[in-house]
Amino acid sequence: MTEPPDDNLDHYALGFYAPGKGISREACPYAEGIEAHDLWLAGYDAAVRGEAPDDRDDHRT
Repeated sequence: MTEPPDDNLDHYALGFYAPGKGISREACPYAEGIEAHDLWLAGYDAAVRGEAPDDRDDHRT
């Protein structure tokens, strides 16, 4: 990925809903080392743990 992802996306939410769509954790669409990658994985992991999306700390600035 040569450009950072669109800042208007909620990367956490995209990751959160990925397991329900059959997307694996390894299929994270963002390059390692950027904030979107970390947020996507945090959302994915929260979904796997069974947390509700509202249970998260707000990671957005």
